[in-house]
Amino acid sequence: MKVSGAAIRRFLEKPDKNLRAALLFGPNASLIHEAAERLTAWALKGSDDPYAVTKLGEDEIKRDGARLADALVAQSLLGGPTLVWARIDGKGADAAILEALQGLERGEPGGFLLVEGGDLGGSSELVKSFNNAANAAGLVFYEETEAERAQFVREYAHALGLSLGREALERLLVALPSDRGLARSEIEKLALYGEGLGRPISSDDIDALLVDESEGALDAASMDAVSGRAARAVEALARIDGLSGVSAIRALERRMLQLQDARAMMDDGLGAADAVTKLRPPVFWKERDAFAAQARAWTAKRLSAAFDLLWAAEIRCKQAGAPQALIAADAFRGVANLLR
Repeated sequence: MKVSGAAIRRFLEKPDKNLRAALLFGPNASLIHEAAERLTAWALKGSDDPYAVTKLGEDEIKRDGARLADALVAQSLLGGPTLVWARIDGKGADAAILEALQGLERGEPGGFLLVEGGDLGGSSELVKSFNNAANAAGLVFYEETEAERAQFVREYAHALGLSLGREALERLLVALPSDRGLARSEIEKLALYGEGLGRPISSDDIDALLVDESEGALDAASMDAVSGRAARAVEALARIDGLSGVSAIRALERRMLQLQDARAMMDDGLGAADAVTKLRPPVFWKERDAFAAQARAWTAKRLSAAFDLLWAAEIRCKQAGAPQALIAADAFRGVANLLR
């Protein structure tokens, strides 16, 4: 089945109980990732088994075509539902994914297949196959306009009883992370602060609440990593007390997703500076020149390698007793070294 536009919200709130696979694609990477996390939670029925999810990158599937099929039929250690989450950027994994989808359509046993794709065209064989499948769905996520993003913030703030003036709303739109899940968390933080305040949230409140020392250090570490400065990135991470490896890795992932969006526009013929100005949420004006330089350096191939590295690091961080800070430091160092 094909799902797009307003129907996506309804679909994610209540997926079809017979659904066995989903392809999430389009130019809006942050909404795709948020939807992937929601479908994962639904497919696993709330299970927190860290071994129930197998994440595979396109290069891994391309190198070993049987790996995807093997992961789909693998059993969870705790006996619950399982899910294979594949992230693709090109066509290298199409054959294995299509074969797995056909097996699921025939009723063969296996876990849920979730494919997080890039900006695939409607004529793609992968898109057509998921759209036409009986027990699978293709969900396309288009870029949000500035007005749509503002509408989301206003609606969610209103639902939480949060009062925002016009200037504060504009400041919030700039300050919020592009990741929809993280953006919700930040709005919830503001709503909690605003309870009993007796006045609307101001721009000063937003600056004070949405940026703290650790977040600033994470931003600095991420900036150093995507600029190829491995030693400085690791030093910035070391200055953060009680560092969460998962949080650090996801901060770098957000930076990489922005670069991916800029790179896609550049590959379509737009100049780096113009691509950076079109990013939503917008890049802070003081960082635009540096960001444009990074976008020139990060090719699609390098970005794909970086995402594979970060995914593997996040999985290791979630294992019991894992040295999260060390794993995150290695991941930041690895991403920085990709520019060499």
